[in-house]
Amino acid sequence: EAGLNLSFVAKTAKVLAMLPTDKTHLLVTTELAGVMTARKISAGGRAVMIEVPIEARYAPNVYLCVSYVKDGELFNSDKLLAVPAKDKFLSLEILPNKKEYKPRDVASYTILARNADGSPASGAEVSLGVVDEAVYSIRPESSGDIRRAFYGTRSNSVQTNFSTAFGFSGYSGDKPIQIAKNKPAYQLADFKNDSQYAEPTIRKEFKDTAFWQPDVVTGADGKATVNVSLPDNLTTWRATARAVTADTKVGAGMGKVIARKDLILRLETPRFLTEGDTVTLSGIVHNYLDADKQTKISLEVSGAQLLDQPVQTVTIKKQGETRIDWRVAAPQVGEVKLLAKALTDTESDAIELPLQIVPQGVRQVNGSALTLAEENAEKTIDLNLPANANSIARSLRIEAAPSIAGTLFGALDYLTSYPYGCTEQTMSSFLPNIVVAQALRDVKGATIRGSNNLSQKVQRGLDKLYGYQHTDKDGGWGWWKNDPSDPFMTAYVVDGLTQARDAGYAIESWRFDRARDALKKMIEANKDENGKAIDAEERAYMIYALYAADEKDTKYINDLFNNRNSLQPYGRALLALALKKLSDNRASQVAGEIERSARANEFEAYWESKRKAWYGGVIDQHFEATALSIKALARISPKSPLLPKIARWLISNRQHGYYWASTMDTSFVLMGLIDYLKVTQELSPDYIVEVYLNGEQVLTKRVTAADAANAQPLVIERKGAALANGNQVRIVKRGKGTLWFATALDYYTRIQGNEQVAATGSNDLKLTREYLRLRVDENNGKPQWTLEPLTGEVRSGDLIVSKLHLIGNRAERLLIEDPIPAGCEQIERASSLTLDYTANKWTAWYSAREFRDQKTALFIEYFNGDATYQYAMRVQIPGDFKVAPARAERMYQPTVQSNTSNAGLKILDKK
Repeated sequence: EAGLNLSFVAKTAKVLAMLPTDKTHLLVTTELAGVMTARKISAGGRAVMIEVPIEARYAPNVYLCVSYVKDGELFNSDKLLAVPAKDKFLSLEILPNKKEYKPRDVASYTILARNADGSPASGAEVSLGVVDEAVYSIRPESSGDIRRAFYGTRSNSVQTNFSTAFGFSGYSGDKPIQIAKNKPAYQLADFKNDSQYAEPTIRKEFKDTAFWQPDVVTGADGKATVNVSLPDNLTTWRATARAVTADTKVGAGMGKVIARKDLILRLETPRFLTEGDTVTLSGIVHNYLDADKQTKISLEVSGAQLLDQPVQTVTIKKQGETRIDWRVAAPQVGEVKLLAKALTDTESDAIELPLQIVPQGVRQVNGSALTLAEENAEKTIDLNLPANANSIARSLRIEAAPSIAGTLFGALDYLTSYPYGCTEQTMSSFLPNIVVAQALRDVKGATIRGSNNLSQKVQRGLDKLYGYQHTDKDGGWGWWKNDPSDPFMTAYVVDGLTQARDAGYAIESWRFDRARDALKKMIEANKDENGKAIDAEERAYMIYALYAADEKDTKYINDLFNNRNSLQPYGRALLALALKKLSDNRASQVAGEIERSARANEFEAYWESKRKAWYGGVIDQHFEATALSIKALARISPKSPLLPKIARWLISNRQHGYYWASTMDTSFVLMGLIDYLKVTQELSPDYIVEVYLNGEQVLTKRVTAADAANAQPLVIERKGAALANGNQVRIVKRGKGTLWFATALDYYTRIQGNEQVAATGSNDLKLTREYLRLRVDENNGKPQWTLEPLTGEVRSGDLIVSKLHLIGNRAERLLIEDPIPAGCEQIERASSLTLDYTANKWTAWYSAREFRDQKTALFIEYFNGDATYQYAMRVQIPGDFKVAPARAERMYQPTVQSNTSNAGLKILDKK
């Protein structure tokens, strides 16, 4: 055995090399990214002491390598020499002006930065954050040690080899020869009345992060002072400082202070209420004073009905606590404001909390869109609400856009505010923003709103996509993170990353390369990860995305061109776009075929297109095909007379007024219209528009070319009582130009008392919901669960299950939304049982599950026609709760949907 043993003397490392042979000539090197020093040393015996002068450039570590050759064999070993970069480390202290504060006090923090020798570190740039300590109990700090990040151990990039370690084989004529024999290499080593009471400060500002400033700079004395206005939390505040200097000295520090009171009131409430709920709210008062205190405890409620006596006076013993309960009824949708007070003659406390009351009914959206191009035009739209529409939970959006560009913003808002985020929705939310922003810079001086925060949206989108990429497998993407890689989704992301890259955004190249390779392999295999054949339209999109990402081999496009007669309009448009990308003259030929196949009349043009689904059904892609066709014609035949007709059809068929049927349809249409905007010569408008709602003039404006260039729509919104059951919108236009007009009426059905909403469904899709009781038996350390009918009393602390049964025709990509009783909280585990699809027989498989404050959302990639999904809830807050209907829909065929009836749950307090 042989090895290297080392010790440090001053700035010299002494290394004892134990050698397997004697009388050797050693090559001694220091290495890191390359060879830093090299020298020869002769060793007479089997041990030699090597002195290594330590240089500043070795920090934080260097590798000492000793090698020699004897009798045709290479012997070598290396040893890591740790050279701590102590002179690069800052000592950082956070010194508060006191250790304990009241809510809303100003905490003064002095940050003291010192160099390694104790001298003040002037000019250090410090990031200071003050965060509620409770956050770290949920998730520990994950940023790591800044010193390790800058000066952590580095690996050795130098390899030492000897030529005899390599083997070569070949042929000379018909006889094999061996040029060199392989020889083994050896290794040598190896975290009262009101006037009698103290006036309280009403606590209502609660924050997880009280303060953050990234650019605090220390002065000549190494100090910087920061004043922080604390919010109303009663907690421990953790202050974290991280510093760096111009010469890359780094350090971090942490300090804690407490925000507290001697009399504390806590108000226990659910996260929300549902219209019709009656809930029991609890006020818990803690007396940390040194004497018993007579305490006046009260609750004021606005926006709901307080059913009990609002004020009680009790005596709370020192170091004791008491609880007061109030029943509150929530008869209508809106926001409740709760103001609770606990008053003593010494110290008092008060807390104000908002609480949202959500509708109990079923949401409906009715949209319409029209185009006014005549010089003098007048249209009337009737927007009639049904008799059972909720009089408060309803809103109307009216949009008048003087240009096609102006019609895009409502759709952008819809995409970026969509509440969920699978791979497709993530792409569809940030990619159109990139495309629109890039295009409007060059379209007639148009501008995009500065409030769009485009860079932040793009980076959030990229980070999420990177998290969803299957880097540990094939480099592709599924619908959700844990789904099998999907050919279309992988193509969609590759296309999106390409467009983001071309727009100037930094894309992680290794991820992009892996994704392209994954896409290419899928095209070659012509089947997905589950072995299902890829549909021709889907394959066309994959080939288009591959060439958009700079593919050079033309065999795929040639094959697609030769088989274009089997393509639907969707795939034919993608073929044309791919040919255009390659500057292939055949693009014009395909563009002509696209024009001739349009369904066109004097005013509009569109294409009907379908694809075969894996389950044998057919899915309409009319909007996507038409959007891709307008994109292809705008790029290849920009003077095509069909272009304005296609744009008119797309904009006039917005099912929801200002957006299309789904996130994907909306994204595709936006990106198609942008290409049209780049080549269109829209007439400069010059007209007066007037809009009347129920006889009242709500808009009058002269629209000019400047308004069209500004690209902003004119939007009128009305909510609640401002709308009648029967609404009439009248639009008057006088002058030259086109007005693009849309309305969207959004409302919930009203439910009174114990009225039941009718469950709806069809043979395509039908959803039912049932509540059951969950019992967990520990069974000698091996917990088991059983479900029982939900009979008898339900009390705080009980466990219940929502069981959702879905039947219908086989389908792909479904969403289930199940509102929860306000007095319950969803749970992922019971005892040591994990309650998800990984548990045997607990629930059918799903792609993703999200527990939101008001509902549970389930996402199903493949639905085989009959499946049961269930999740557990812990009963917490007493009350009589209403539960809105659960609903299911095909996400990309949203007209196929179903909802259950509404439900109720009465919860009693613990015995």
